[in-house]
Amino acid sequence: MAAAKQIETPGTSTKPAVLVVEDVVLVRLLVADFLRGRDFHVIEVANADEAVRVLEADFPVDVVLSDIHMPGSSMDGLGLARWVRAHRPDLKVILASGYVTEVDLAEAAYHEGAILRKPFNNAELERRLRSALEDLEPGR
Repeated sequence: MAAAKQIETPGTSTKPAVLVVEDVVLVRLLVADFLRGRDFHVIEVANADEAVRVLEADFPVDVVLSDIHMPGSSMDGLGLARWVRAHRPDLKVILASGYVTEVDLAEAAYHEGAILRKPFNNAELERRLRSALEDLEPGR
């Protein structure tokens, strides 16, 4: 599985861990590289099914950044956000999309606020992640 190469445990790192869920490889790589440069630990996966496997394996994750529309998975980003709410309610989920429907907007507001629009504004991406991490206990 190609995504397995991207999964590594942060060890004793105090960096906040972000699970990046994005089916477009180039977008995922650009986001992951930016976040690593901003002192985040990043776990990359291509779809919601892979994200669930990472979360079920109890990898240390502080926040999930997920695209909404991902082909080739049993669920989209909204479904992943619902799964996280049911199984890992301690995690924050930030949803992102380049194409947003009214249904997406209505459901996303129920999760962690407005949908982060693509293409990403790096400053806004970092601000949203840091804001989502503010409620975490120190040392997580």
